[in-house]
Amino acid sequence: MMNVPEPDDSYYFEILKNDQRDEVLQFLFDNFVKDEPLNRAANITNEEIRICLNLGLDRALKNEISILARSKIDNKIVGCMINSVWNRNDIEKKSKDVKEEDFEFKTSRKQVETIGEILNDLHESFWSTQGEDIQTVIHFEISSVNIHHRFKGIASKFMNFTENEELLKSVSASGIVAEVTSFGNQRLLEKRNYTTLLSTPLSSKLDENGEQVLSCDDGTTEVRLMFKKIL
Repeated sequence: MMNVPEPDDSYYFEILKNDQRDEVLQFLFDNFVKDEPLNRAANITNEEIRICLNLGLDRALKNEISILARSKIDNKIVGCMINSVWNRNDIEKKSKDVKEEDFEFKTSRKQVETIGEILNDLHESFWSTQGEDIQTVIHFEISSVNIHHRFKGIASKFMNFTENEELLKSVSASGIVAEVTSFGNQRLLEKRNYTTLLSTPLSSKLDENGEQVLSCDDGTTEVRLMFKKIL
């Protein structure tokens, strides 16, 4: 098992386990669903995103490489980074007759459908950007920190944990990939030497009246597919 970051005066850290699934899902409903810029722009509901979150947790719980932060005051989750292992041959295992999407939403609303379209298009393009030397990567599913616990170093500790070479070697991964949906996280990953492979401008997604479907309030203008080769 990988070592988690050392506790500090306010927080301690744990590896995500299956028996914490319901607790993490509720944390995501209470935080990620409300705070993530595209979710806010679409006014997405818990029911619309439930399938997507559960699929991400299904993938993550296959390996113990996801991490939680808890408050020492009340032991409640204040942040999480949900990671999964992604293999090149996973694409070949998908049915050719039935379209399977990693980001699936229960909705008929244009705003939410557009989020799924953007995420799936970028996600499915990743392997075409890489040579055969890249066979397995860690996929950032979700990173979320409660608004009252930000700027405390939690996100950086999550990143340091996930980028650790020992962790990558434990799952035979060469690097880390993410569909990055917020301007803040895009800047964070740039500073950590992630490369933007592809991007989708939000201005390219229009409704039947020619109006932009999703407009974020935090400066986010595009969704990026970002990658860092580590091993």
